[in-house]
Amino acid sequence: MNNDKPPFLFIFAKSFFVINSIVKHKYIIFLIVSWIFFSCGDPHEYSVDAAFGDYVHRFETEADLRGHQINLQLSGLIIEFANLKDGKAGLCHYERPIRIEIDRSYWNQLSESANADLLKEDLIFHELGHGILNRRHTNEILENGDWKSMMCGGDAVENKAWNINYRGKRRNYYIDELFNQGAPLPDFMSMNLAVDTSGFKQLIHFGFDTNNIGDTGWDLKSITSYSISTENKQLKFVSKNGKSNAVMIHLNSPLVDIMNDILIEMDVNCIPITTSDQFGIALGKLNNGTDTLDYFKIDNQQHMYPGNNLAYGYYSQLSKKQIITNGYNQLKIIKRNNILHYFINDKYVYQAESELKGSGQNIGFIAPAYSTMYIDNVGVSVVSSSSTALKIPSNIQFSTEIIPLNSEINAFNK
Repeated sequence: MNNDKPPFLFIFAKSFFVINSIVKHKYIIFLIVSWIFFSCGDPHEYSVDAAFGDYVHRFETEADLRGHQINLQLSGLIIEFANLKDGKAGLCHYERPIRIEIDRSYWNQLSESANADLLKEDLIFHELGHGILNRRHTNEILENGDWKSMMCGGDAVENKAWNINYRGKRRNYYIDELFNQGAPLPDFMSMNLAVDTSGFKQLIHFGFDTNNIGDTGWDLKSITSYSISTENKQLKFVSKNGKSNAVMIHLNSPLVDIMNDILIEMDVNCIPITTSDQFGIALGKLNNGTDTLDYFKIDNQQHMYPGNNLAYGYYSQLSKKQIITNGYNQLKIIKRNNILHYFINDKYVYQAESELKGSGQNIGFIAPAYSTMYIDNVGVSVVSSSSTALKIPSNIQFSTEIIPLNSEINAFNK
């Protein structure tokens, strides 16, 4: 910027020339101004595609609950589908009225997932945050690794995915922060474990010291798509296809129910194709094609991914230094009152609501495509008031189920 001021005579002469030019060409200027005026649309136009109407109404309702009076039908708003580029899910244009474009393919992809409604709400709220609340991108990270704001986006931050765990109490916090950047930080961000994990008694343990079904749980077999065997007193799973799979077993016992408080743990070691391949543990319900699994995955880049197989991608990508790369990691999930508490090598790292509905008796591990997995020290514990350790019946029969999973999905940028 040049801060030097021109001499007075120069300003006077230049002003005279401009005024004289305007007078001589006033008719042309009149036509230009008239064209601009009449070609502009109504600055209070309200044109929102039917697919977005309910989310706009929710935005107004949530705003009202937080002391903001917003009536977009009066002030004007345009939201329309578009074919956006560069991985954009939405785009806000600062026009009169505010105009928002939503990528059609991303919207359609969301529609196929169990958490479609909340992710669509997140996207519309984000773009309205730009256009109506004048919010800019905020890429701070909470103590537990979650994004601090639903207004995250723009330039990548250390290759962290834009996925937001936008559910339950997190949804309430993110909406509070959207309308008030000074909103109190939520309790779920703390890395202090606030739940009582006592009272669990081990029901089952697989040590893989023998090839007996009671010591392996999983069926030992080799077929076209995978093989399961024991090697050096560990379970060995070799994937022979290009899909990530959940390798589950059914614990056919009245003592096990995933709707109750439960603890599952196992040591996992993965030899993947790439360091970003995700592997981990899962629990859930198998039901003739409508299988529901809550999972907890890691990779060899020290990232953690909580999620559910019916959701659009994982909930969030979190950096966790507790992960041992290229070696064994003990992964553990403790479910208390529908909240899953995640542990890596005995260190508490995260919590999130379970999405499991209905009783189920399945646990297992997740293996990426064409990987080799080694599993050891599998344990299942339940809460019991009994003074003696529980034991699963010796004659119980386990059954193995292989469930193909969707590819790991990063959320589009907003």
